[in-house]
Amino acid sequence: MDLEPKQILAVIAVSAIWGITNPFISRGAKTAKTPSAENSFFVRVFLEIFYFFTNPSFSIPFIFNQAASVLFMVLVVNLPLTLTVISVNSLTFLFTALTGALLGEMPLTKEAIVGIGLILVGVALTCL
Repeated sequence: MDLEPKQILAVIAVSAIWGITNPFISRGAKTAKTPSAENSFFVRVFLEIFYFFTNPSFSIPFIFNQAASVLFMVLVVNLPLTLTVISVNSLTFLFTALTGALLGEMPLTKEAIVGIGLILVGVALTCL
C-alpha cells in the first residue's frame, strides 16, 4: 500500500516520540517517590498524583509519550492496522536503542547496529 508522505512522517513522529521518551521515563521512574502503604487509599492516590507532577524528570516525558499514544490511535484508525502497528513498534525500538546509547545507558553493539539496519529495511519494504 502506498502511503502519503505526511502519513509516513506521522508514523515516524509517533515512533520517535515513544522511542525518545522511553529512556527518559525509565530514568525518571528511578527517582520517583512512592507513598507509604500505611496511608489510606485516598491519601495514597493524592500523593501519587502529587509526586507525579512534582517529578518533571518523569512527568514531562510521560506526557509527551501519552500525546504520541493519542496520535497512534489516530493512525490506527486511518491507516492499515498491520502496517501501522508493525512500523511504529519497530521504529520505536530503533529510537529507544539510539536514545539509550546517546544517554550512555547501553552501548550500540555490532548486533544492535545490524538489527537497526534490518528494521529499517523491513519497515521500508512494508511501506512500499
